[in-house]
Amino acid sequence: MKRKRSLLLLIAYGFIATLAVYYGLVERESLAVTFVSFHLLVCLGIPLLHGWWEGGLPDSWRRAWLPFDKQGTVWGLAAGAFMLTGILAGIRLLFASGVQPEEIRAVLERWGLTWQALWWFSLYMTAVNSLLEELFWRGFVLERLLAAMSRFAAVLLSSFFFCLYHLLVATVLFGWRWGVWITLMVLAIGVFWGWLKGVFPAVYATWFSHMLADLGIILALVFWVYMG
Repeated sequence: MKRKRSLLLLIAYGFIATLAVYYGLVERESLAVTFVSFHLLVCLGIPLLHGWWEGGLPDSWRRAWLPFDKQGTVWGLAAGAFMLTGILAGIRLLFASGVQPEEIRAVLERWGLTWQALWWFSLYMTAVNSLLEELFWRGFVLERLLAAMSRFAAVLLSSFFFCLYHLLVATVLFGWRWGVWITLMVLAIGVFWGWLKGVFPAVYATWFSHMLADLGIILALVFWVYMG
């Protein structure tokens, strides 16, 4: 019964993450509100609350970072470089298919992403967003799902919730047709990161890979949407 309650709670957290993004971007149309509701309250708040309630937070934190994994770092950087290249090629294809960068910029500016805020946003999304998402999805959520189901099922379920709010963002920016395809690719990447986490338990492999993938998005945003 305890395992079932824990599983239901984790599923609820998965939906709460999407609701936090929905509230910030759709209801409030604000990146700042989204960062608070999703990054601060969900990605940081939920694991910290559990760590305080269950105890053992310092041990979990040390396991996430120690020992430094050189091989995992190499794997993460290599996979991230591949994703960065693929993301740039995919976004270029999107714009070649008729998606208008000006329309995307208009939505982003409505959310508060002005030219003046672009550089801070780029740094934050590349370094901080990638870390918080990895600590939450491949750390907190996946680790607890593994106690209730097989690794394959745990990776698939955590990846499903990881891609769910990406469907919301991608659909708003690119429309339903491209939004669904982008979300399926995010799902596949989430499964890969779940597998990578099993091979290299420390945060470095998935974080560095995720960081370079986000960097690909940021480069496209800067050069093709804001400077294009």
